[in-house]
Amino acid sequence: MSFGFIITRHVNSEKTNCYWNQNIKLLRAHYPECKLVIIDDNSNQSFIKADFDYINLEIINSEYPGRGELLPYIYYLKHKWFDNAVIIHDSVFFHTTIDFTNIKSKAISLWMFYNNDSEIDNILRISSSLNHSNTIKYCILNWSKNNWVSCFGSQCYINHDFLVNLNNKYKLTNLINVIKNRSDRCALERIIGILFYIETQSTNTLFGCINNSHKSASNYNYTFDEYINSFNTRKIPTQVVKVWTGR
Repeated sequence: MSFGFIITRHVNSEKTNCYWNQNIKLLRAHYPECKLVIIDDNSNQSFIKADFDYINLEIINSEYPGRGELLPYIYYLKHKWFDNAVIIHDSVFFHTTIDFTNIKSKAISLWMFYNNDSEIDNILRISSSLNHSNTIKYCILNWSKNNWVSCFGSQCYINHDFLVNLNNKYKLTNLINVIKNRSDRCALERIIGILFYIETQSTNTLFGCINNSHKSASNYNYTFDEYINSFNTRKIPTQVVKVWTGR
């Protein structure tokens, strides 16, 4: 296959252990030949239990705790598991088969959002660690919302060679030393959006604005319990579902 999936995982309870199991079961059903990679970010290992012996699944326990959404980019730079990666959270569930082989872009966000300047000070602080930081700073301070759309959850489809070139130019690996908590990871969403636009000149996404997805506009409150009820009653709201959780 020309693409595979990289899933960021953090398990801290029996319920959150259900997330990655549901994620993997659905991916394996829709993409039986794809390699799947889990990057585990500091999970409580006592809660981790697989529902099945999943095939063609690699699990990496990250040595960079708290980096969350940055981790797939860092490990994909190290390991070219596939030519193109679909980067998602463990709380995202595919209920259809998306044909990623037809994507022409070298990098495209799965979802976007416009709320960029709420993290402005932290965005500037974190982006200052990158090469060409003055260019990024100019974009942060001067771009309109039409140009600057954030990459929700830093989830995307991305080509490996494109990512290598992105790292060679901007030194993304520098972010390991400055992204350490949730606020920093929120800033990363905005920075990834900037870099994607600079390098592709496109604000296109695969699934549109996250604020227009099911219940997202009302404080991001579609929970896993609600999702399971939808799943059991065969009333899944969207083909690709994101549930909201505080971890």
